[in-house]
Amino acid sequence: MRLRDLLSSEEAQAPSELRLLRLPGGERDLDRPVLGTVTIDLPDPGRFVSPGDLVLSGLAWHRQAAGDEGSDAFVRVLVEAGAVALGAGEARFGHVPADLVEACAQYGLPLLAVGVEVPFTSVTEYVARGRTEERIGGLAALVDRHRRFSTDRQAGAGADALLELLLAELDLRAHILSPTGRQIAGARPPLPEKTASALARRFLAAERAGERAPHRTVARGTAFSLFPVRSAAGEGGSAPAAALTDWLIAVEADCADWNDERVDLLDQLARLVAVERGGRDADRSMRRRAAERLLALVDSATADGSGQALFEEEAARLTTGAVGTDGPEDPVGPVRWQAVSARLDTKGAHGSPAASSVRGLLEEVLLHPRCLGPAAGPRMAVTAAGDGTEAVAFVLVGTDRTAGTVGTARTSRTAGTAGTDRTAGTDRTAETAGAGESGRADGVLTPGAVAQVAGGSLARGLRPGERLSFGVSDPVGGATELGHALAQARNARQVADPSEPVAACGPEDLAAHVMSLLPLIPAEVRREFSRRLLSPLLEYDRRYGSDLVPTLRSFLEHEGSWARCGEALHLHVNSLRYRISRIEALTGRNLSRLEDKMDFAAALRMS
Repeated sequence: MRLRDLLSSEEAQAPSELRLLRLPGGERDLDRPVLGTVTIDLPDPGRFVSPGDLVLSGLAWHRQAAGDEGSDAFVRVLVEAGAVALGAGEARFGHVPADLVEACAQYGLPLLAVGVEVPFTSVTEYVARGRTEERIGGLAALVDRHRRFSTDRQAGAGADALLELLLAELDLRAHILSPTGRQIAGARPPLPEKTASALARRFLAAERAGERAPHRTVARGTAFSLFPVRSAAGEGGSAPAAALTDWLIAVEADCADWNDERVDLLDQLARLVAVERGGRDADRSMRRRAAERLLALVDSATADGSGQALFEEEAARLTTGAVGTDGPEDPVGPVRWQAVSARLDTKGAHGSPAASSVRGLLEEVLLHPRCLGPAAGPRMAVTAAGDGTEAVAFVLVGTDRTAGTVGTARTSRTAGTAGTDRTAGTDRTAETAGAGESGRADGVLTPGAVAQVAGGSLARGLRPGERLSFGVSDPVGGATELGHALAQARNARQVADPSEPVAACGPEDLAAHVMSLLPLIPAEVRREFSRRLLSPLLEYDRRYGSDLVPTLRSFLEHEGSWARCGEALHLHVNSLRYRISRIEALTGRNLSRLEDKMDFAAALRMS
């Protein structure tokens, strides 16, 4: 409701008894929104007035003798509190005092004269009814927009249609992003890839810190407000996996300038986008079930060597769903597969992540165009594994079909949006051209691409002590080799750098250095080896306050150079020689022998 609506109402007034006395801002003041009413006769009404209130006063506070001073203070307080207008009753004086009229003109506050025959309650009731009708109309419009969105989604428009329907009315530019910075839908031109990744990092960092949404930030000189789109996994899983799988809506505006209704509308938009995401997750459910069956077959075949026919049957289903063929023997070319293993390790009191969260994380990483190119959804099947901290993906790669046909088949752009395809029954999102380099031309997934995508933003959502690691296998030629591929991926994941919060490795890392094989040794064996070799040194350091273990570490890091190690430790070479001799005497080892150097290096790495 606006002021002009109130003045034109015959219900709220007797004829000619609600009059406009002052309109300092001209006609534009008539468009001021009236959000409520308050009746007050105290000389200091500030604490009772809210922004948008029409203040009604019988002027009991007014004293003729006070003159301009009393009216000036009263009106100034109303303006500071955000009142939209003042309705002054004429019952007491038979008119509105001139000093009050002048004060309203001075402070720019519209002034209405409320006639003797107009009870304040009639004005209050009229405004309340109008606000109720506005809320009902707003809800009806929202329901109608949701209905239109649902209809459009059945036609394949998806999240882009939702943004177009809701944000056009608000005159806002917005983008839906994944936690890896993948651009799912939004305004054109799309965001630069670096900007999208930076916004995803800011979002995850804010969520990890427990900041209240929406999150405000600035990227490339533009203010953004970030609204979370909660995933199903996020609702039931533990932090940080909740935020790590959430999408976000990045609105190109500073929400600090918005009223509560505008923020609430964007929150409702985020919930509707979550519904759209749920529909996409339903599209993936078939592939998730197929991956679960295939993983069970891999585990059972590894144990007893059987199941070749079942392997081929399950693989054929996935291949058919991905490329529209009759199976893996399609004449276009041989089907090749890769396996991917991902694990989210948690330490401390954070708890274990939900299995669906780790699965969702791996899906989000692989869907990024830098990993497998656009429209990667049909080429992968992901499932949770083990105790829920691991997820496994089987990926179809490396044929002419997967590098070309699968990535572009049945794709059409949605007008006015940022890169959404309409491939039936698949993940509909594709990165817009020019928004970033896609995966390898031959369709093969690389550990470097996984590390770049996951490490770009997901590390910001991890808490101290938590670690996300990936292992990627070489391509294999048939479904029956998936067991080997999965073992290769899991072994590669285990040798990923433990000092990095997000790391990815491939088979080549297994042969990079003998030290890379240490994680493949059972943990109990590693601990016992390190304890037996280093315990004499640790005990000596504890008892005498010496630094034999740090000295040993530095000596090995400087490749046995007395001069460089002494310089790094600020020790004279003779003092360094004495420490090394103590190490050799306590352990019975000789640091001039290569084998003993390697044993010490391994023990330090595993400690």
